[in-house]
Amino acid sequence: RRLRVGALVTGLVGAALVLGADVLLRALVDADTAVAVPTGVVTSFVGAAFLVVMAARLRDTGGAAAPDKLSIRSRTAFVVTLVTLVLALAGVTVAGLLLGDHELLLGDVANWAQGNAGRTVSFVLDTRTPRVLAALLAGAALALAGTLVQAVTRNPLAEPSVLGVSGGGALGAVVLVTTVPTAGGWSISAAAFAGSALASVLVFGLAARGGFQQNRLVLVGIGVASGTTAVISLLIVLTDPFNATKALTWLSGSTYGRDLPDVLPLAAVLAAGVAVAGVRHRELDLVALDEDTPRLLGLDLARGRLGFLVLSVLLTATAVAAAGTIGFVGLVAPHAARALVGRRHNRVLAVAVLLGAVLVCTADLLGRTVIAPAQLGAGLMTAVIGTPYFLHVLVRARR
Repeated sequence: RRLRVGALVTGLVGAALVLGADVLLRALVDADTAVAVPTGVVTSFVGAAFLVVMAARLRDTGGAAAPDKLSIRSRTAFVVTLVTLVLALAGVTVAGLLLGDHELLLGDVANWAQGNAGRTVSFVLDTRTPRVLAALLAGAALALAGTLVQAVTRNPLAEPSVLGVSGGGALGAVVLVTTVPTAGGWSISAAAFAGSALASVLVFGLAARGGFQQNRLVLVGIGVASGTTAVISLLIVLTDPFNATKALTWLSGSTYGRDLPDVLPLAAVLAAGVAVAGVRHRELDLVALDEDTPRLLGLDLARGRLGFLVLSVLLTATAVAAAGTIGFVGLVAPHAARALVGRRHNRVLAVAVLLGAVLVCTADLLGRTVIAPAQLGAGLMTAVIGTPYFLHVLVRARR
C-alpha cells in the first residue's frame, strides 16, 4: 500500500493489461476482425469481470452509515408542487400533440378526437399521439424505478442503469437488430425485455449474499452494465452499417414509429407499480433509513429489498422496450422530488412520477422540433439536461 511502489506497479499493470488485451484479441480472432474490434472492448470485458468478482468478495459496510433524516416539508408546499407539475404535464402534453414537423391547432385535435379531421391531420395525430404517450409513460416508469432503487441502495446517485437493467435491455434489442434486420417493433421490444430480465437475474444472483446489501449490489450492477456496453460496442462495430444505424437510433431513446399497442404493456406495469409502491410507502421510508431500524421493527430487509428491486426491474424493462434507452431520468426525478417535498415516500412517489413524465415528454418534444424535420432521440436530450444536474448533485454530495 505504499504509494511510491504502488504507483510504479499500477503503471506497469495498466500497460500489461492493454498490451495483453491487444495480443489476446489478435490471437483469438482472424486478422481482419482484430483490426476492426477496438482493444477497449476487450479491456472493458476484463474490467467488468474483475469488478463483479471484487464486488462479490466485498465485505459490505453500508450498514455503518449514519441514518438518513426524513426531512418533512409542509403540506402546502407539497400541494403547490403537485398542482404545478400537473399543469406542466398538461401543457407539455398539449404542446407535444400540436408541435413538430407539422404544426396543428387545438381545433384540429378536437376534430380528430371526434373523427372529423382531414386525412393529413389524422395521419399526423395517429403517429404523434403514441409517441407522446410513450414518452410520458416511459418517463414516469423510469422515475418510479429510480425512486425505488435510490431508496433500496440509499444512494442519491443511483438509477436503474446502475443495476445493469437498462444495459441488458439495450443489449437484447441490439442483438436482435444486428442479427435479424427484418425484426419488427414487437420483436425488438420482447428482446429488450428479455435482455433486461437476464441482466437483473445475473445481478441479483451475484448480489444475493448478505441480503442485497447496497455496496455489493451497486458494484455488481456497474460491472454488468460495463460488460453489456462492451458487447453492444462490439456488435455495432462488426455489423452491417445499415443495422448499426438502426441500433444507434434505438439506443438514442427514440420514440419514432411507436403505436398504441407498443405502450399498453408499459401503461399496465406502471399502474401496477404505482399501486404497489403507494401501498408500501412506509416500508420504503424504513428501507431508506438504515440497516438496523427496519429489522428492529420486524421487517425482513432482504425480502423487502428484493421486492422493490424486482418492481424497479419490471418498470425499467418495459420502459426500455417501449422507448429505448433513456438515461438520467431515474436519477434526476427522484432527487429533485426529495428536494421539493422532503423524503417521505407518500409524497416523493407522486412528484417523481410527474417530474419524470414531464422531463421525457419535454425531451421528446425538443428532439422533434429543434432541427425539424430531422429528429433527435429523447435519450440524447435527457442526457443534455441530466448531465449538468448529475454534476450538481455530485458536488453537493462531496460537500
